[in-house]
Amino acid sequence: MTVPPEPSIPPAAVGASRRGRVLGLSAVAAALVAWGVSGLRLDSRFLFHPQPHAEATWRAVAARHGAEPIELRAADGALLRGWLLTAAGVAPGAAPVGRPALIYLGGNAEEVSWMLAETHRMPGRAFLAINYRGYGASAGTPHERLLYSDALAAFDWLAAHPAVDATRIAVWGRSLGSGVATWVAAHRPVEAVVLTSPFDSIEALAALHMPLLAPLLTQPFDSLSRAGAIDAPVLALVGGRDTLVPPVHSERLIAGWRGPARIERLPRGGHGDLQADPAYWRAVGHFLAAPGRP
Repeated sequence: MTVPPEPSIPPAAVGASRRGRVLGLSAVAAALVAWGVSGLRLDSRFLFHPQPHAEATWRAVAARHGAEPIELRAADGALLRGWLLTAAGVAPGAAPVGRPALIYLGGNAEEVSWMLAETHRMPGRAFLAINYRGYGASAGTPHERLLYSDALAAFDWLAAHPAVDATRIAVWGRSLGSGVATWVAAHRPVEAVVLTSPFDSIEALAALHMPLLAPLLTQPFDSLSRAGAIDAPVLALVGGRDTLVPPVHSERLIAGWRGPARIERLPRGGHGDLQADPAYWRAVGHFLAAPGRP
């Protein structure tokens, strides 16, 4: 199983030494000021790395996994595409049976269809994966505000589905998606929250990795400011070797969480490879089976 790398900070900024990064970013910052590049354009360049594919691929993925290809029309008209696996097995003419469900929200360079092959690890749950604007076969351009509204629309759509128990919808966000998942949990009655490589805020990470550019960011993805209002239980999966989102940023978010909170630490894990550790899937499976369990 492979998953696209999904850094929260551009890969080019990772391998260089801190001195090299600072010198390079100084030049970039000066150029941005000279060229008058807006904060919005800067955010788009550093935050989002879309992985698009054709509509035909979207349909082929659905057929391969026995999933329903889903189209959602966003409030501004953008067409979002993804997949639904109900695992319902409802006979024709029978009353639909509501079951718990899970919404998956990917990282900033992650096309989410790969997760359809992993749904067997979460038995009994319907599974919805929607690609962000500009990712997969979804139209539009990503932006923090739009990702939030799109995720709420996906939750509402799933809650109204006859095969789903609207009182038992969990949300799972990875890296950048942890910010989107936290927003959903703060605005909808989610059953549980799973966060992979979560951060306190993009603003805090930018101050760490690119301090000269941090003041120009306009999309802070400030999860910490919302954590204290969320009652749903949370599981955070944190890599001990994660240099893009150092564990302290994940721990800061979880420390501020109002509901029951648990951290699963994977000492050998980095930022994009946590799923390679069997303990990752065990932790998620156990948590989703009984989210309120300590």
